[in-house]
Amino acid sequence: RLFNAWAKMESKSGNLSEARKILGRGMELYPKDYTLLQAAGNIEERLGNIRSARDLYGASLSIEPSAPTLIAYALLELRSPIDIKTKASNVTMVRKLFEEALLIDPKHGPAYNAYGNLERRQGNTAHARQIYEDGIKANCTDAPSVYHGLAKLHLSLGEVEEARNVLQRGLALFPTSENNTLVPRNENVAFLAHTLAMIDLNVNNNAKHAKEVLKQGLWHCRNSPQLLLGMALCESRLGNDNGARDMFERSLMADQAHAQAWQAFGVMEMRAGNFRSAKLLFECGLKNSPTHGALWQAYGTLESWKGNVGTARILFAAGIEKCPHHVPLYQAWACLELQDGDVITAKRLIGEALTRDKRNGSGWLVAAQIEEKMDNHGLVGLILRRGIECAPGDAELYIALADHEISRGKIDSARELLEKGMEINPLHAPLYHSLAELEARVFNIEGLARLNKRAAEIFQSDANAPPTDEQLKAMERQMKHGRSTRMPDGITALAEKIGVESDEPTTIAGVSMDDVDLDSLVNNVLCGFGGESGMMLQEGPM
Repeated sequence: RLFNAWAKMESKSGNLSEARKILGRGMELYPKDYTLLQAAGNIEERLGNIRSARDLYGASLSIEPSAPTLIAYALLELRSPIDIKTKASNVTMVRKLFEEALLIDPKHGPAYNAYGNLERRQGNTAHARQIYEDGIKANCTDAPSVYHGLAKLHLSLGEVEEARNVLQRGLALFPTSENNTLVPRNENVAFLAHTLAMIDLNVNNNAKHAKEVLKQGLWHCRNSPQLLLGMALCESRLGNDNGARDMFERSLMADQAHAQAWQAFGVMEMRAGNFRSAKLLFECGLKNSPTHGALWQAYGTLESWKGNVGTARILFAAGIEKCPHHVPLYQAWACLELQDGDVITAKRLIGEALTRDKRNGSGWLVAAQIEEKMDNHGLVGLILRRGIECAPGDAELYIALADHEISRGKIDSARELLEKGMEINPLHAPLYHSLAELEARVFNIEGLARLNKRAAEIFQSDANAPPTDEQLKAMERQMKHGRSTRMPDGITALAEKIGVESDEPTTIAGVSMDDVDLDSLVNNVLCGFGGESGMMLQEGPM
């Protein structure tokens, strides 16, 4: 236990090599301790030594089968299959491992969660639901993971309210008490609180309730970077930028490698017009996480906002070199070239984006804008329809195609498209706004009344209601704040901790951006793309 605890402490701090040495000493002294072998397998897996990890898990199971080791072995097979030729996981074997784990320990929550997740990904939703419900009935020792798994199943089926109810039931099992020190804390409650809060924030647009949920999670896990980031997003949504900054700083102090926190913090400062702060935050984030595509995208967008088109190109190109699978980078670069008038390069970029991911609706929107810019109006509708075929859940595609139909005088077709979009994504407010504008255009008073009633039922408010007093005050504070030229002390302290100076030449991931050969970097990236984007309209697997 001493060696396991010591190694766990080192691995949590990111010192995997030190954790490996500690476990090695422990296995020399206690070669038959199956828990040490399982922990060593986990470290080897994290270091990328898959064969060693598999051998260690197998050795642990040969001494004494245990639920944690069986789960670890099963998950390793899903992530890194034994069959390297086909790269296909042996799902039958994985199921048997999960079932054996539950036979050994019928109250092991992670086993139910992992097994249910497997069946959900395999498309066996009924079986997955049964597994999660069995876990809940078993009163597992780690109940949060089971409730979280069932909530994720509901979300994957679009059942948002059902997911919300499951998460609330899970949280109710773990009350908080500031006065009673005997109430146990459970760090895994953080998963339940975070997911429920994000539903409240992003789906129900209820930042106040999301904040209360996050507070409950933080009582159980005070330094959770994810929960602190969620609090920052809530404060930002409520217009409290100073409170948001405090939470962003706490999140990054808890985990300076938390790329999403650097990105979100930088984007907030960018939108507030605090470009120096945003630039420094993006640089710090990329120094810690150079393969996080969204950070490169946000940084490139910042430079394009500032009018530094050349620098933005460098950042987009460098980002694609570091993270070639982050499709939004191609889209952002294509938009930059489109705004700069280079439709040929824009077309090449968006063609590459759609080649990599046809299911990304934003790519089809950009492709349609490019054709419109080139006066190929006949292709615009075709591309948007193809986009809906490939990404039927993207509500913005329905709005764009409806606008295109309106421009051609096809009002009924536009109405059908918007109503179809509302069926697919009833919580996407812009669909209601677009349909309201259409009905007003044709003076359809009855249609407007029905739409407003429907929107009020779904969003639980008047669709035409003015901003609340709180929202107006937040907007007023934002306007008074304006663009700040002073770097906040908290951001400066974070940068010093990371080792990035605010006034130094832009250096990202060890490369000085001031010394980069722009033409060479951009051409090297573009040379890997196809010359045309005719593939956009080709039929093929979705």
